[in-house]
Amino acid sequence: MVVEATGDLGLALRAQREATGRSLRDVADVTKLGVRTLDALEKNQVDRLPPGIFRRSVVRAYAKEIGLDPEATLLAFLERHPDNLPPPGRSTGPVADAPVRITQSSDISPWLVVGLVVAVVVLLAVVVLQWTQRGAGLVPGAGERHGALARGHANQRGRVR
Repeated sequence: MVVEATGDLGLALRAQREATGRSLRDVADVTKLGVRTLDALEKNQVDRLPPGIFRRSVVRAYAKEIGLDPEATLLAFLERHPDNLPPPGRSTGPVADAPVRITQSSDISPWLVVGLVVAVVVLLAVVVLQWTQRGAGLVPGAGERHGALARGHANQRGRVR
């Protein structure tokens, strides 16, 4: 069913809803729209409707639920209450099936990354080498304090005499 392009659109929507025997609450529950929003639509109080694309969604959902053609109803609504959005049915954005190209724009040189990795590996090797040499007693002076403490030659504060 289609709404006439002339006359009071809100009144025509209400008449169609009542002809189906539905209350505003019934339609609100199914469409998940507020009763106040649907009441504003039936009263042509566009300023009480959500803005932009959401307004169009309200009109479509309401029309579909009361048995009207959603697109025809939206067109009739937009004739009376135009908005700044592109006309319905026309795609102005990218096509959903268009291939997406991912470009890698990086300011970091691959050689810089390689250099950083090598520097970290060398630093880690030096730390591990120092640690193992101290533990094995290969570094001079590393075990002197421990040896003196083991022999009992330390004063009460732990200082070696």
